[in-house]
Amino acid sequence: MGHGGRDVIFVGLQPWHWVDIPDSAKPRRCEDTRGIIAIDENTNEMLAACLFDTWTYNSCQIHIYIKNPIVIKHGFLHELFDYAFNTGGRNVIIGVTPADNAKALKFIRHTGFVKQGVIPDGYKQGVDFVLTTMRAEDCKWLRPKKVGQENG
Repeated sequence: MGHGGRDVIFVGLQPWHWVDIPDSAKPRRCEDTRGIIAIDENTNEMLAACLFDTWTYNSCQIHIYIKNPIVIKHGFLHELFDYAFNTGGRNVIIGVTPADNAKALKFIRHTGFVKQGVIPDGYKQGVDFVLTTMRAEDCKWLRPKKVGQENG
């Protein structure tokens, strides 16, 4: 990612020390989890993290935690979507967000995800899951490809 970004393959428990995400975000360890973490090079503090998991032939799920929004200004979202769509070779990114997380849902709309539906009581009794997707062709965060650059 340039300034402090690290691409991490999460195998076993070892690399999870980089994911200092609050328990409220509750990241799950999946066999196919991969991630990108933005780290302040001066303090070694994690500023943001994105985990991708549940990789299928054409999609993956995304989980984003942003501790300091300055990372957006410095290209964090460009890196995330480039990773999933170009490096990962997927065409659809799926978000699954608890309906009571208004801040996350506002951010998701801002980034361009499209609401696909709701799973009633999907998160917990009385709290739905909101399903959203981002398609590669609709992603405003992808940088133009250089001449001759291939996908994935």
